[in-house]
Amino acid sequence: MKIFVSFSILVLAFTGCTSVKYQQMQNERDTRREVYEDARRKEALKRSRNFLSDDMLGKWEFLEMVLEGSDGSENILKSKTALAASKLNGFRLRFWRGGDLYYYRIENFINKSYGTYATRVVYRGDEPQAARLYFYPISGSHISDLIFNFTRGVHKQVVMGDGEVFTTQIATKIMEVSVKDARLDLILDLGMVLSPEGWLRRGKIRCSFQRIE
Repeated sequence: MKIFVSFSILVLAFTGCTSVKYQQMQNERDTRREVYEDARRKEALKRSRNFLSDDMLGKWEFLEMVLEGSDGSENILKSKTALAASKLNGFRLRFWRGGDLYYYRIENFINKSYGTYATRVVYRGDEPQAARLYFYPISGSHISDLIFNFTRGVHKQVVMGDGEVFTTQIATKIMEVSVKDARLDLILDLGMVLSPEGWLRRGKIRCSFQRIE
């Protein structure tokens, strides 16, 4: 009987030690998994935040500005777009990286400006196709004011959840950007407008640059 009791105590002690060791191993695995997942999330966020930022590095010169994708007649906007394009001849943008920050500078233009910029990924379906571009001016005019200022006062409309139509002005501070080969496009979406004929898409203004360096 004593032998049985002693054996039972040893079994319990061994089981207890095994349980403690197993719990420690499990905790270590959970900690490593959490560290890995945290690092993976941070890397994914960084890639999302800097999507296309590296592709923009270099020097770009204004190529063209056009209004496209409109469902209706936008003759006034087309004329304003053409006038704005004529004033952008020689407009150059330079993008470079310093540490974790991305910088921009306007070159060869009267209203010089510089600052930092960031991009945020925009998805079309499952694959990223473009990004939203954010400029943070340190000196001089905001780039969106130099390029898209002629759209100030133009409104767009959206349908709210309760069916009410909400009217707001087009925001030019945030634009879409895409880079393909030696071309960079800054895109301002003009949204929708409710007309007597129904909803019309006002289209997009595309301001294109060509890489020169």
